[in-house]
Amino acid sequence: MQSNIYLFAINFVIMHNKTMGLCMDAVQLLRNHHIHITDLRLEMLEILAKAKQPLSFESFALNANKTTFYRNMELFEKNNIVIKSELQRKFFYELADMAKAHFVCDVCHEIKDVEVPPIKGKVKSVLIKGVCEECDTH
Repeated sequence: MQSNIYLFAINFVIMHNKTMGLCMDAVQLLRNHHIHITDLRLEMLEILAKAKQPLSFESFALNANKTTFYRNMELFEKNNIVIKSELQRKFFYELADMAKAHFVCDVCHEIKDVEVPPIKGKVKSVLIKGVCEECDTH
């Protein structure tokens, strides 16, 4: 089983490098934070690494129940691997290293990245709510 985990991690890094141009060694990331390596945790990190916007539980399509998912996300958040945002009583997650500011439309609920000026200090997340241009014209 251990060799399956390492093969999965190697495939993750290769695929991640091809799709995003980033280098993230999921196994090493978990080791650095003293987190036990499991196939599920590696899969969750892979999905987050590929995501273009924050994801909720429903976006993951994992073979795991909600309790297991949220316990792992809580562990990742505690170790500053992910950032959690809440929108309409639903949690969304993204990798902390790839976190961006987001605009969420109150009408269509689309999430768009927005640029913010540099801010001194450590910002965990920025979420702006309002009505997007498309919904505002209807």
